[in-house]
Amino acid sequence: MKFKTLLKRLMLGTVTVAAGISLVGCGSSTSTQSSESSSESSQSTTKTTAASKARDQANNQIMSGQYKEALKTLLAVKNPDSQTRSMIKDLQKYLAAQDAYNDQEYDEAVNDLSSVSSNSKPMRSAFISMKNKAKQAQQAASASSSAQSSQANSSSSSTTASSSSSSSSAVNSAAASQTGMDVINAFAAKMNFNQSSYGIIPEGKDGDVYTFEVRQNNDDNTVAHLIGIYQYNAATGAVTKIN
Repeated sequence: MKFKTLLKRLMLGTVTVAAGISLVGCGSSTSTQSSESSSESSQSTTKTTAASKARDQANNQIMSGQYKEALKTLLAVKNPDSQTRSMIKDLQKYLAAQDAYNDQEYDEAVNDLSSVSSNSKPMRSAFISMKNKAKQAQQAASASSSAQSSQANSSSSSTTASSSSSSSSAVNSAAASQTGMDVINAFAAKMNFNQSSYGIIPEGKDGDVYTFEVRQNNDDNTVAHLIGIYQYNAATGAVTKIN
């Protein structure tokens, strides 16, 4: 009887020890999991805090017009989050547009500023300001180009008119040199243009046919009115008014 009682006590002690060991093991596992979770949470918080601080600093630099410095600030973040990466992308696009604007590539500048990826208000304001500036320069360049084109056309027309006038003067001079006074007097007598108030100007010659412009002065000789343009055949004496 005593032996059975002793055996039961030994078995009960073994169970108690095993249960204690099991509890210790569970406690250790729970403690390890809790520690790992706490470490991950701490790392995530550290990452978010560093990126957030960098974005705040970059926003201040953007508001001060220090865009390259803002980009350097964000690129220095070791583990950037999505918002930080978006701001980096926006700053790179802005700086590219700024370079295009300085090179007078206004179309390219406007295209670079087509959209904003981040939620940064200073970045959005900078995009809008630069885009409006590029569009104004774009319109001014277009207006200047149109004005230059118009001026070039006007200059070309003036040159053509001057050339035409010079050519006409040369023709008149050649016609006058080819027309003798005897022909002019014969034409004047034929048409009764012998008064001193008439002016007969040789315009051309084709064989025996001469072309004359006839004008008549007013009473005080201040205005010479066109009477007409005539063709005179010196061989036959025939006269034709062509204008």
